[in-house]
Amino acid sequence: MLNRPVIVPNGLQNTLKSILVGNDTFRTRYAKRDEILVHESDAADYSILLLDGWIALSKTFQSGDVQIIDMMLPGDFALVGTQMVAVAATTMEALSDVEYIRIGPNDANGPCAASARLRQVLAASILTTQSRTSELLLRLGRGSAASRIAYALLEIYTRLQAVGRTEGAAFEFPISQQKFGEFTGMTNVHVCRTMRRFEVGGLIRHFDRHSIELIDLPALCALADIDLDRFKEEILIRWPLPA
Repeated sequence: MLNRPVIVPNGLQNTLKSILVGNDTFRTRYAKRDEILVHESDAADYSILLLDGWIALSKTFQSGDVQIIDMMLPGDFALVGTQMVAVAATTMEALSDVEYIRIGPNDANGPCAASARLRQVLAASILTTQSRTSELLLRLGRGSAASRIAYALLEIYTRLQAVGRTEGAAFEFPISQQKFGEFTGMTNVHVCRTMRRFEVGGLIRHFDRHSIELIDLPALCALADIDLDRFKEEILIRWPLPA
């Protein structure tokens, strides 16, 4: 398995340094794999900064079926709830052991320059999240199984590469087949068959149960119907943010 230290993007780290460092309000919290951080419709008026690990944001049908609508990766923000709408829109579940920080409304709405900068980062995070969501919905609505899987792998790779969590095109992949199916709108069997075809076809390689390498990026991009350079511009925050 790949081993990486906790890394937050430099721009984000510098932006938050003055209000995070030495402030007991922003203590690091921990959750174990499969632990629920917040349930859909729970009272919540805070944001989360993920320092390490993966978190799934999901919605649940009355039947109990689950759809993961986004995944938080190291360095990501998520707006869980606000003062005006103090209700969690999604269930947040740890896909691995995680470390994170809660940021409350008083911290985000303060008059100081650091809080203003924080609001700027939050706004940028919301925009890139919307971009990712629209790309995923396009594949869920119109894409084949191969297109959905290729897109999901490329999105995860692109986001992890931006925070120094890849080695070449290899990265940790702690998500189970079931959860990956919930993210791509597919059954476990369909995910397994598609991933196996990718592996046999030389598109990907599994090192072990918890890591993966993308061998043929151009082929995966063709399946996902994306231009990788343009894709990075659309779903990643550009650091440093303008003053």
